[in-house]
Amino acid sequence: MKLRCATYARYSSDRQSPCSIEDQQRKCREYAQRQGWEVLPDHLYSDRAISGATSERQGLKRLLSAAEAKSFDIVLIDDTSRLSRKLVDAINLSDKLRFAGVRLIFVSQGIDSDNEQAEVLMATHGIVDSLYIKELASKTRRGLEGRIGSGLHHGGRIFGYKSVPIEDHEHHDQYGRPAIAGARLEVEESQAKIVRRIYAMYAAGNSIKTIAKRLNKEHVESPRPRKGRPHSWVTSSVRHVLHNPRYGGLVVWGRAKKVRNPQTGRRIRRVRPKEEWIRMEMPQLRIIPPKLWRAVQERKEFIDRIYGDRGRKGGLMNARLASSKHIFSGLLKCGYCGSNFVLVSGAGKNHKGYTRGASYGCPAHAYRGTCPNARRVPKGVVERTLLAKLQRDVLSDAAIDYCLGKLEEEIGRRFAAMDGEMEKMQRRKATLETEINNLSRAIASGPDDVPSLRAAIVEREKEISGIAEKTLGRKKDSVREQVSDLRHFVKRNLSRIRSLLTGKHGNPGLVREELARHVSRITLRTVGEQIRYKGEWKVVGDTGGAEGRNSTQRAADFLGVRFEFAVAAVA
Repeated sequence: MKLRCATYARYSSDRQSPCSIEDQQRKCREYAQRQGWEVLPDHLYSDRAISGATSERQGLKRLLSAAEAKSFDIVLIDDTSRLSRKLVDAINLSDKLRFAGVRLIFVSQGIDSDNEQAEVLMATHGIVDSLYIKELASKTRRGLEGRIGSGLHHGGRIFGYKSVPIEDHEHHDQYGRPAIAGARLEVEESQAKIVRRIYAMYAAGNSIKTIAKRLNKEHVESPRPRKGRPHSWVTSSVRHVLHNPRYGGLVVWGRAKKVRNPQTGRRIRRVRPKEEWIRMEMPQLRIIPPKLWRAVQERKEFIDRIYGDRGRKGGLMNARLASSKHIFSGLLKCGYCGSNFVLVSGAGKNHKGYTRGASYGCPAHAYRGTCPNARRVPKGVVERTLLAKLQRDVLSDAAIDYCLGKLEEEIGRRFAAMDGEMEKMQRRKATLETEINNLSRAIASGPDDVPSLRAAIVEREKEISGIAEKTLGRKKDSVREQVSDLRHFVKRNLSRIRSLLTGKHGNPGLVREELARHVSRITLRTVGEQIRYKGEWKVVGDTGGAEGRNSTQRAADFLGVRFEFAVAAVA
């Protein structure tokens, strides 16, 4: 009676030839024919383009299931690496087959599970297979690092660029054509214009969702999507464009690595420490001008600080508010319990399809009954009264001039208190300069201990440098000049804010974002028949990582105008 055989074949990458499966099966059939065995046509198992580092393979699972059903006597495999690249898995799979009464033979290596030395041979080859996987990963990373260092492209398609192959005329392929040594990226101007437009729209205050909708409405070309997904702009694709450092002329590689879950066999993305990232300046790939790039980075940092996790204590609730169509979302607070005022009624439409009048209220009262603040204020009333009050009482020239005047007086008083100290420093500086002159003359006369005299001069020059640094910019004229510069800076900002607040609020997100730069919270409290709004307006506002500001501007970062408005309550 002929022994019945099954075969198992596998290759790991979609870049390998599918013929590899047929080649492995052919070798197994030839071996079975020499032994006088029969290969069953219904039991040819295989896994295509699946790594041997995981046991989560459908073909392998079907093989094990058939072995438990006694469907064959022998499993033929070309070599141990086809069964598994992990020694532990290879031994475990071998034990399962042996327990099922199935013989396992690795054709190319001559390993037979019926042989007493089979386990030793499998362990030896298994170690080699495991080392191959680790060495391959290391060599692949090293090779990619070399390509990056040579200015070559190391990935797939990138919107805004085209991949240009580099031909190696010293080497040729099997058809006599020059071999491809790699590829480099070049700017694709038609797509680059779209990238610049996205950056300009974001810097102008548009949300990512608004940008995506506008591009789709105008049928603007979008990046090629993954298979099975629609060809259009979505928030994730716009966000990817805004977060790609390559558009600013910087290539960052190696930010993440893939690790395999030993239980599921799936590869999981893990972020590497920043010190392991590879960064390389490539100005030839810059698409976004430096000024626009900085503007976008500053706005992204501000959005992350205010709306993200770091901004939860600052007054705005979460990232969902960044695209809210309501100007005061996240800014209004209950004066009793501190909860964020939200739209508690009228946010939807009635049965006829008409939008009802939305009203703000305390959610702790409306949904839990734990807050005594039962007042509901129509959204339109809040926006109309608050914006009008802010413009008239807080953003007036008189209020800002008064605030900056107080800043100038305070800085002047502090400098005046330091006049005595400055005078002592000036006298000490004059003394040190005299001593340096005397020491210089002593060196010129040719004494024996020149090194010690020179050391004394260096010590005194260092002290003079420290005094000069402390006294620099302490003059009253300098203070007035800096405050004047700050005044112009604030007035320019006020002009832009007023134009936003007096408009029809076509972009509520932009208005809310500008308000959030200057006021972190506005509390609302009912007193009798009045509603009291209370808060503090930061004169300079949140400038984030803005560069080039002088010391007076930095000192005024938290300079604020406290306000409290009382308006008649509206039911």
